[in-house]
Amino acid sequence: MKAMSLGKTLRMRRLMRTGRVVIVAVDHGNAAGVVEGLEDPVEVIKMASQAGADGVLVTPGILEQAIDAVGDLAVILRIDGCVSILGSGPMELFSTVEQAVRLGADGVVVNATIGAPHETAELEKVGTVASEARTWGVPLLAEMLSQRMMDNHMDFSANGDGGLPVDIANEVSLASRIGVELGADAIKTRYPGDPDSFRKIVKSVGRPVLVAGGPRRDTGLQSTLRLVDEVLEAGASGLVFGRLIWQNPEPMAMLRALAAMVHDDATVEEASELASRDEIRP
Repeated sequence: MKAMSLGKTLRMRRLMRTGRVVIVAVDHGNAAGVVEGLEDPVEVIKMASQAGADGVLVTPGILEQAIDAVGDLAVILRIDGCVSILGSGPMELFSTVEQAVRLGADGVVVNATIGAPHETAELEKVGTVASEARTWGVPLLAEMLSQRMMDNHMDFSANGDGGLPVDIANEVSLASRIGVELGADAIKTRYPGDPDSFRKIVKSVGRPVLVAGGPRRDTGLQSTLRLVDEVLEAGASGLVFGRLIWQNPEPMAMLRALAAMVHDDATVEEASELASRDEIRP
């Protein structure tokens, strides 16, 4: 692995203190407005700071509202968007790496969707931001999806009716590798559902791969914990979960269980028992 700049090294160290990371994503309003479970993003951020998260993925406007709630959380700033669930087109930059530094961010995130009509524009954006991130010593987390992943990812119904296609692994691999080729320091993508395929993807990327949660599929704890157990065993460096946490009936319990698995190697059974304890409920 090539050496990072001093700034990137220090910021990545703050984010991944144990070599793994749990990031709570609260940037969904950037495209979807008011989402069930995220009606008050400041309260969600406050919960994250109390329940074992390492960082929060947030937009500049919400960060300004939540500055007193952030606590010791690392801040990953979303700097692209400009398209809603009612619109179409590429996710364009609305801020810069320099502005993220001025806001105190520990990293930035941008999105690219391969196979989309706007693929070229979004991949060019990743490369441009990667160049700026080198200048400023800021880690870039590239959210690399495919069009079929994005179609599933944008289900904000809180039902998660459909899972990813069973043949999605090649698209996860392609998108992730392109992200690091363009200069990303870490990749956020979806788990293809097969640990062997994912293990090969992680190895081919050579940078930390963080798994995005996507739509909530059910209200049960066990399915999420089993998912996390699989992705960690296959080599994931952590989680970037939003809806799977704050759309859960017990978000604080869910987050503490996830943190125990990521940082303490808790089993599914141990994490489930932890989540059931009354004293950890908000």
